[in-house]
Amino acid sequence: MNRSGRFSGTIGTVYAHWPVYALAYGSMIAALILIGVGARQAWFSLIPLGVALLLVQGYFLFAWLWAAHQLYDNDGIVSHQVLFDMGAIQDSETFVFIDLGRRRPAMELSRRLTTGQVIVVDVYNPQWTTSRALARRRAQRPSPPHDPRLSWRDGDVNLIPLPDKSVPAVILSQVLSEFWQHGDRLMLLREVHRILAPDGRLLVAERVRTQTNWLVMGPAGLGLHAATYWHHLLGQAGFRLQKEQALLGLITCFRADKPTRTEAQQLAFELNF
Repeated sequence: MNRSGRFSGTIGTVYAHWPVYALAYGSMIAALILIGVGARQAWFSLIPLGVALLLVQGYFLFAWLWAAHQLYDNDGIVSHQVLFDMGAIQDSETFVFIDLGRRRPAMELSRRLTTGQVIVVDVYNPQWTTSRALARRRAQRPSPPHDPRLSWRDGDVNLIPLPDKSVPAVILSQVLSEFWQHGDRLMLLREVHRILAPDGRLLVAERVRTQTNWLVMGPAGLGLHAATYWHHLLGQAGFRLQKEQALLGLITCFRADKPTRTEAQQLAFELNF
């Protein structure tokens, strides 16, 4: 299957997380060997153990592939497209897409514009976003096309290269969770708050702690934050949550607006009351 095929997102995810998939596949092979040895040597106690290991690893391997297809293939849930719709972004608007070098989602959103533009700001920093899977994903990124609807810029968590109150909407799709420190996430959101116009729209997608993610990820689900964490973080950065939408229990989309000056004063009064 080529990179632009139906399962290109799943293939890219397997490549980015290949050590995990290799371990699961190797465990299944080990389970088959254990079953074979148990049957051949008449060590029958090994057979149930091997079968249990095979079933568990087979289940998680299938669940990971299903989740990857839903999250990253074009016929899946496509969270960045959902964010675009949640923000009611018009085809003539200019908005910001905060990226970590993946590029493809921003390129897909640009196709929905006519006279509008996507300003893509890459905030990747290997000191703060240390995931090796992310580094491998960046190695797969397509070359930036020559398209007037796309503008490419480098930024940082503490400096988005845009003026104050200059854009109506900002999208962050699975970006904040790549920063391990709460303070780095908050710093980036405050920069987003700075560049957004009053009543501007912040659109965020993140995997949260849900029953579906527990079933898909197993113990790794412990690393996910609950939705309430993201509510609190958005509030800390000065945003007011407007809408939340869960997609198959795998990923949750949030819309939070930047209050006008009057709304911000009212919100500060309510918090201090």
